[in-house]
Amino acid sequence: MLGAVTIRADIERGQQPMILHMPRAHRLSLGNLADLVYVVPALALLGGFLLYPLVYGIGLTLHDGQGADATRFIGLEHFTRAVLGDAVFHRSLLNTILFTGAAVILQTGIGFLLAVLVSGVRRGRTVLLVAFFAPFVLASVAVGAVWKFLYAPFFGVAATIGGALGVEASTIAPLADERTALLAILAAFLWRFTGFTMVVYAAAIRALPREYDDVASLEGASWSQRVRHVTWPLLWPQTFALVLLTTLGTLRIFDMVWVMTAGGPDHATETVATHVYTTAFRFGDVGYAQAMAMILLAVILVLTVVEYRLLNPRAEESSG
Repeated sequence: MLGAVTIRADIERGQQPMILHMPRAHRLSLGNLADLVYVVPALALLGGFLLYPLVYGIGLTLHDGQGADATRFIGLEHFTRAVLGDAVFHRSLLNTILFTGAAVILQTGIGFLLAVLVSGVRRGRTVLLVAFFAPFVLASVAVGAVWKFLYAPFFGVAATIGGALGVEASTIAPLADERTALLAILAAFLWRFTGFTMVVYAAAIRALPREYDDVASLEGASWSQRVRHVTWPLLWPQTFALVLLTTLGTLRIFDMVWVMTAGGPDHATETVATHVYTTAFRFGDVGYAQAMAMILLAVILVLTVVEYRLLNPRAEESSG
């Protein structure tokens, strides 16, 4: 109360309040303290659900033991085993990276092409957008189960179409063939997620200024030239976001692969996530599984940084 009276007296005399002469750090200390009080619950939740499991997981990677009970400190033996001695992990990591690269390129490219084509439709555009977007809202387990049925030998849709074309139905089993199993899962993955990419691009295309396209058209540019040199460069911010999201999601792919093949045949569709799951919950080697998960986390961080450095400058240039 006395402080308030002093400040009021200083103002009436035409002088600055004494509090304004205080160092900035002292003036903001109470405000910072109040802000910290509001942030503490969020920090506690973040630490409880993210930081603590991360620290605990790192501890598991450095110890031997069955289940979640660490018994003996072994240092980096789990990481050495994964990097140098586990052929299944090598194949799962390669499958994950190849699957991610193909998914990013195809999902972005097909989604952009569909968005350009749909944007040129005058009637029924909303129906097309909803039809392509609908698979995205389905559960991955449901999508995997449906596509597993489509790929089934003898009675599946693929076998039925092949039989109608004169191919022996029993030989058409994409998920049972090591050469085609990963591609078959990729097709199901694209069917589910390409619609999301298309909707994002379609919304961005509608928001673009028409002046650029009109000027290019007046200068004699063809439709394909306008799409390549006008529309596509202007959509770099959306491309950057979609590539980043697709990479983060695909590197951790598990549910669709597990439902459709469980990593088979002969580890042809094994991903790091399925191998980690099998190692932890089927063989009980949680420490080694956690080490493989940490290696995957490192790969995700590296690829994210690389994509950010490569794509973000062009995205900022297009948005600016």
